[in-house]
Amino acid sequence: MDDLSPGDLVRWIIDYRVFEAHDDGEVFPIDAVWAYGIIIEVSNSDPMSVALVRLDTKTHQFLHMIHDGFEVVSKANGG
Repeated sequence: MDDLSPGDLVRWIIDYRVFEAHDDGEVFPIDAVWAYGIIIEVSNSDPMSVALVRLDTKTHQFLHMIHDGFEVVSKANGG
């Protein structure tokens, strides 16, 4: 995993538009709704926790890479 850095563009799933039911009764989410944000700070104590600005709402959020399931879309340094 590359280190997270201020300026990185990340995305995470906030909802699903559609759910699909199978014959066995299981329901699966499909067609994810993604939120995007720019990292503004990475935690010194946990390098997988970040503060970011969410692009659609212009709000600050704190996310953890594993718990919130965000992924890096683009590195600030082009990496």
